[in-house]
Amino acid sequence: MMRRGILALAAALFCSSANAQTQIDVPIAQARVIMAQAAVGGDPALAVEIANAILAQDPDDRDALVVLAVASPRLGDPKAGRAAGARAWRLSESPAQRYEAARVTALAAANAEELTLATFWLRLALISAPDEAERTRTINDARAVAQRNPWSTQLSFSLVPSNNVNGGAEDEDCSSLGVLTCTLSEDAVALTGWRGSFGFGTQYRLQESPTSRTIASLQYQAARVWITEDTSVPNDALSTNSLQLSLRHDRALENGTVSGTLSRAQVQYRDLDLSAGTTEDQSYDIWRVGIDRRFPLAERTSMSLSYRRELLIYGATGIGEVNRNSVSAGLTYGLQNGDQISGTATFTDSVGDLDNYTSQDQSLRILYGWSEPIGPIKLSAGGGIRWADYPVYAVGFNIDERQDTTVFAEANIGFPEVSFAGFTPGLRVDLSKVDSNVSRFDRTTFSVGFTINSQF
Repeated sequence: MMRRGILALAAALFCSSANAQTQIDVPIAQARVIMAQAAVGGDPALAVEIANAILAQDPDDRDALVVLAVASPRLGDPKAGRAAGARAWRLSESPAQRYEAARVTALAAANAEELTLATFWLRLALISAPDEAERTRTINDARAVAQRNPWSTQLSFSLVPSNNVNGGAEDEDCSSLGVLTCTLSEDAVALTGWRGSFGFGTQYRLQESPTSRTIASLQYQAARVWITEDTSVPNDALSTNSLQLSLRHDRALENGTVSGTLSRAQVQYRDLDLSAGTTEDQSYDIWRVGIDRRFPLAERTSMSLSYRRELLIYGATGIGEVNRNSVSAGLTYGLQNGDQISGTATFTDSVGDLDNYTSQDQSLRILYGWSEPIGPIKLSAGGGIRWADYPVYAVGFNIDERQDTTVFAEANIGFPEVSFAGFTPGLRVDLSKVDSNVSRFDRTTFSVGFTINSQF
């Protein structure tokens, strides 16, 4: 018989005789002590028996739930442990209790090979971590779980103010087209506004060994624009969506690594008829194959080489296909203080069914990354220059060679001391200026974007 404050326990729980059938009455406070000692002392079966007996009398006994979450996985029932831990978390009344419950639930989920769920509970634990030591411990545990997990999912979001959300020209004058009086339409001139983007990516590790791994991934990216100046250009004219499915294989060699990638993507955009004020859905497909080679040159110097072959197939009438080949070479040098400096040179050759899509593009880029925070921020910054040549370019009835020169700069600013559930905020700053012999493509773009990065 159960009485409030008293627990009837079989004497067999406290002695080695399997034939003992006597029951004894134990105060619940004493039963909790015995239960905790059993859980810590390596007798999970006894701990589970007492926990279940306490929960039969009080289903909301948080201490018993925590012990059940810890002991059940040791008896081969991690799902029961996860359920008990989740209930203990809901019943917790302080950050310390929520931290304890989240960690034991994460452990039970990991024992059940529910690794994505384990990561979720470790993020909840980080919200309530009592000090920096426990926060570091939990982050390290989450990284270990992420390494075991064949699934990896990323979410991204940004909302960026920009002086050129549509990639338009600096002004409406287009006299360089060879026409005495020429004015660009509203949608061809730079418009001020906000650009929002949302990204979702998930990948699954199909195969892994000490020398190779194969990963399949799916990525979705959406961009929306809100124009803040007076214009007849509708916001949805600048909306885009892209979806990409890819397969990647990495292999370790005696000297570095080699990777091969195969992907297929579709990009959706809107074609604007400004005079009618309407937009039409358009899209193009991208088939891509690539190979990357990375290898060390010296103790702190490494080199990368890559080749990409792309086929773009446009649905819009009159564009057709574009074949694109791209090669790049990069060097990375690690300084003695841990900072890194890297440089990349890229050449791209595009041949299109339509002359305007045929071009040669060369670029140089350099990036410097600080290994240690500078005050409260983590910083990397760089810039470069890009040259693009279109041998035959038609604008209206005017046909000529088009040449663009782009100078760009970028900075990524992280705030490692500010985190929530394992996520840290950041800022990305981009500045570019294009000078072209066709004034329609003269433009200056500046944007500052908010980013969120995971610590594991």
